[in-house]
Amino acid sequence: MTASTVNKQPLTSMTSPLDDRQLGRLQAALVDLSPLQMAWVSGYLAGLGGLTVAANQAPLSERAVERAAETGPTLTILYGSQTGNARGVAESLVGLARTRGLEPRLSSMADYRPRDLARERLLLVVVSTQGEGEPPESARELYAFLHGKRAPRLAGLHFGVIGLGDSSYEHFCKTAHDFTERLTALGGQPLLAPQYCDVLYQEVANNWSQSALERAAEFLGQREAQIIQWPDSRLAPPQAAGSEPQTTEPLTASLLENRPLTTADAVGEVRHLALAIDPTTLRYQPGDALGVWFHNDPALVGQVLESTGLDGDLAVILDGQATDLREALTSRLELTQLHPTLVKAWAGLTGSKPLAALCEDNARLRDYANGHQFIDLIADYPGRTDAAALTAALLPLRPRLYSIASSQAETPDEVHLTVALLRYQVAGQERLGGASGFLTRRLAEDALVRVHLAENPSFRLPSDGDAPVIMVAAGTGVAPFRAFLQERAARGDRGRNWLLFGNRHFRRDFLYQLDWQAHRQAGLLNRVQVAFSRDQADKRYVQHRLNEQGPELYAWLQEGAYLYCCGSTAMGRAVNAALLEVIAREAGIDQETAAERLDTLRRDGRYLRDLY
Repeated sequence: MTASTVNKQPLTSMTSPLDDRQLGRLQAALVDLSPLQMAWVSGYLAGLGGLTVAANQAPLSERAVERAAETGPTLTILYGSQTGNARGVAESLVGLARTRGLEPRLSSMADYRPRDLARERLLLVVVSTQGEGEPPESARELYAFLHGKRAPRLAGLHFGVIGLGDSSYEHFCKTAHDFTERLTALGGQPLLAPQYCDVLYQEVANNWSQSALERAAEFLGQREAQIIQWPDSRLAPPQAAGSEPQTTEPLTASLLENRPLTTADAVGEVRHLALAIDPTTLRYQPGDALGVWFHNDPALVGQVLESTGLDGDLAVILDGQATDLREALTSRLELTQLHPTLVKAWAGLTGSKPLAALCEDNARLRDYANGHQFIDLIADYPGRTDAAALTAALLPLRPRLYSIASSQAETPDEVHLTVALLRYQVAGQERLGGASGFLTRRLAEDALVRVHLAENPSFRLPSDGDAPVIMVAAGTGVAPFRAFLQERAARGDRGRNWLLFGNRHFRRDFLYQLDWQAHRQAGLLNRVQVAFSRDQADKRYVQHRLNEQGPELYAWLQEGAYLYCCGSTAMGRAVNAALLEVIAREAGIDQETAAERLDTLRRDGRYLRDLY
């Protein structure tokens, strides 16, 4: 039941001659009334309207009043999640709310009707930010509705917002900021101050959740229940009460295959990895991602120990567990992604004035962190510290996510990944990405690796096997589309398939070329357009191919095609602009109307993106 409940019946369930604006004003007027007062008001309004009460209708009984008092505004928790962290916080909020006797409504923003906002009275929002300050795909429709002309007045709404983000990006938690500002501008009243969380969000999110639920309980007139804390984990919050049980430990996979997809002279190295899994414990769908835990390079760990002058055998405590410093640096702590918070911590530990000055300039700080690793920070700003202070400053090692490049319908006991090796130079020294270096260079055949499934329900094939599918990808973004075609072949889908793929060079970088050729020969892949940007002086990208194929693309969309885009955020923006241009040109409409049509495709679940 929604928060706008009068006498146990939602206003939206009644046949009403009122428009949305009038309903909103009525709900705002009723929000602070008791059930008995609302019963009186209903009779008062009936009298004003000249209505009579039927003779056989009994007056409102005391028990009816008591039952009405048990109803009223309820708590809605909305989440917009890209990798699952915001969903985890929202589910934990549900569990905590239940300890207080609350029964909140939990919904992904992707499944929520934006117009229902006008009927909410108590709302908690958990949302992440991706790319350059953009909302996650699941939140885009609600975000656009709030910022559009049809957004309603929300004078009766009390809300709280918590955002998850990463301060190494310029637009830190921008989506959460935008939700806070817009809900306030529409008349909503904050229950408490918004919370904007950095990468280590668990403790901060827990504290905010407790405060938010205290305010919610006060608003609902309920007594405070026992406070339950999240476990002291640096990886993820627990499952919410009532949700399906899942293992709290990562699953184990073993390496079956590691083969190159690019030539030796390619600018970037990309490899195909096949991992053996137990299909009874790991079930995935095309569009999902796999989280991979990794170990730091032992040589890099040795350099850190030497540069800090610390003994690797020193005992340290991490999350209440004793281990030695070498093991902590190898498998528990992040060394290859330099976060601004670590740079600031190192400035405090070393007392370096030049580094402190760098930390005062956020733009310079982000640039430095994005282009260096911890070993470079030590080299540029030398200093000594003790083992406890070092481990406290370093961030916990987090799994890296890779789009799954296989269908379990074809390989039930395997999962395939497309891994690009991150490799760059710093002061003449080669630096490798933590996970990509581990997977492509150091993981031996048959060796075990810890993994976990990251579901992506916002990037799924259509259930209708006859529906046409258009897949747009650049670089390793093509990985999920390999899984898509395997799945469609296994299901016997008859819908047409069209792939548009871009990379640097045809000869060096045509990822999975033999797979696409086999699908073409089998009649599964009906159309293929490629864009290799560096094979000619005039660089051509997938967005150019989309524009060139405008009439055919528009015809497919008119016939009900689903359009998918996977790749970098910048590539996603360029593809979106090309789609707007194609729709405007082929339909003979202006850009604003074209944008509305593209938004309709998104709302209908026919325009789906997986960007990073």
